[in-house]
Amino acid sequence: MNKKLLIEFILVTIFFVSGVCGFFKVLPYASLITALSGFFLGALYFYGSFWLYSGTGISLINRIVGGLLYSITIVACAFCFLNWPFWKLYGIISYIALGIMLMICLFNYKNPAYKPQLYRCIFFLIALSVIYGYKRLWI
Repeated sequence: MNKKLLIEFILVTIFFVSGVCGFFKVLPYASLITALSGFFLGALYFYGSFWLYSGTGISLINRIVGGLLYSITIVACAFCFLNWPFWKLYGIISYIALGIMLMICLFNYKNPAYKPQLYRCIFFLIALSVIYGYKRLWI
């Protein structure tokens, strides 16, 4: 695992752990940590997608689109975790964004550079489904 993926993994782990702790009100400042880590992770995906995916064989336009769509997903997860207004709207927009990214990854499935993107997309789809589904059905 290189340094880029390690930074992404640490930020994703902090975001989801603090989000769950803040969602169930386990830790007092978990909401603040969720908001800050979501900000940095969204910025990493949106602004740093050139740097994050530079070592892969992904085309430039797909790097830009992937960074934008993953950033939208992080914002939607943060809105769901923090119970901010319009969390339902952002959740629906994020499902559409992940569907677009899934289609891009499946269209280029024979290229081995897109497989980590596909796994990342599936992970975010499962995570968003758990968060959004729990809030929609039980709260």
